Amino acid sequence: MQQSLFSLKRNRFLIFGLAIICTLVVYLLMFRVIDQRLEEFNTRFLKEISLEKAQLVQKEFDDFERTFQLMGIAADENQQGFINKLIEQGDVSQFILSYSFWKSSGAYFSKEFEWYENPNVSVPTQVASEISNGFKSVRFIQVQSDKYLEVFIKTRTGVLQLILDLNRLNTYVANQKIGMRAYFELYDQDGICLMHPDLARVGEKKKKNFVSYPVKDSTILSEYLILDVIVNEYKLKGIFSENKFFVNVLLLTTQDDVHSISRVSFLLGAIGIGIMLFCMFLMDLQNRKAKRLSLRNLEYQKEDALLRFENLKRKVDPHFLFNALGSLQQLIGKDPVQAKVFVGKMAKVYRKFLSGDDSGLATIREEVVLAEEYFFLQKIRFVDTLNPLEISISPEALALSIPRFSLQILIENAIKHNELSKMQPLTIVITEMDGRIVVKNSVLLKKTDMDSAGYGTHMIAHVYDFYHVQGFEIQQTETHFTVYLPPIPIDSQ
Repeated sequence: MQQSLFSLKRNRFLIFGLAIICTLVVYLLMFRVIDQRLEEFNTRFLKEISLEKAQLVQKEFDDFERTFQLMGIAADENQQGFINKLIEQGDVSQFILSYSFWKSSGAYFSKEFEWYENPNVSVPTQVASEISNGFKSVRFIQVQSDKYLEVFIKTRTGVLQLILDLNRLNTYVANQKIGMRAYFELYDQDGICLMHPDLARVGEKKKKNFVSYPVKDSTILSEYLILDVIVNEYKLKGIFSENKFFVNVLLLTTQDDVHSISRVSFLLGAIGIGIMLFCMFLMDLQNRKAKRLSLRNLEYQKEDALLRFENLKRKVDPHFLFNALGSLQQLIGKDPVQAKVFVGKMAKVYRKFLSGDDSGLATIREEVVLAEEYFFLQKIRFVDTLNPLEISISPEALALSIPRFSLQILIENAIKHNELSKMQPLTIVITEMDGRIVVKNSVLLKKTDMDSAGYGTHMIAHVYDFYHVQGFEIQQTETHFTVYLPPIPIDSQ
């Protein structure tokens, strides 16, 4: 027998160890797959950021160009006041220094009018004084430390010439906060930087040769940040269509998040395995506990059988029925109306006795109703030897459960085991105290009944033992007999 038990325990340990090894292998493979998927997600996420930033910059440039086109249309109609209003009321006022309109006259253009932001603004000397058909859309101009961009917008009747302050243009784009998590570089055809987060680099020529378009997902060391970035080149539309535009997304921006997610995933996986193993242990422990409880429940079967037998006796108790019918016979002659009420109460009491479920429990509300109806029958029988039944229970407590018929049993015991007289009528009080239902009655024991705690209270006690609920208590003094009934939680059923 001992050898068989030892073999059983050894097999359990082997199975448990094999389960741990298999779980760890699956966990490591799963973690590796998660890590790879996170790296793929990181790359895809950076691409989406890069594309989103390029689209936001293109949207800003599109807004500028729409304003420039409207200015060109107004210039065709010689509406200089409208042009000035477009500039003053728009964002372009932050970086436009001046404009001129050149009307077409064959192969060349003649200047029609010009406007300056204020008298303190001086037009750089390198601004084109003549325009021919071979002009470019944008041209970089530098005068000492000042950097400008000359922009030409072709209209129906001529060309609108704009002078933009490059430093202000870069500052405006930076203030739009579209460069979060990334920065931009814009170069003209000669490799001169037109846009960069470092204003000192604006106007400088790119040292390295351009890679042929397009540049996609190139990871390089940024000269600006001295950190790894993913570079993508995008084709802009409009006046900057001939320029090269690069979006640099900081690799470290999401790399730390990916590693953090990996670490958290690893930790959560380890915790999950620990919880799973702990649950397996608890399940094994619970199974063994269930076996012990099944044996213990056998001990309650006898008590449960006695409880059912006692309930059956109460359902057909001839003594109670005889006394009730006797009281009814007397009442019919004295008070027919009250007799009718008596019959109704008696029917309700017997209906309660005949109904029920296997749990042996009922709500306090049901028990209070039964107690009132049962006491009414007893009051008809014993008249002035019983004081009115006093019940004081909070509405919240009425939904809780206690042993079925417990209040009726305690009222029956109080009447059965005590002397009843008009000089000292029996008083029964049902109240609530410290979360328990308290049934208290005055004591004037019959001489032939030395113990008022009969089988009924033992039956109630067995119900509490069956549901493993503590707090059932009986207190007896020379003047009062008190029983405390704690509520039985539904989950203990």
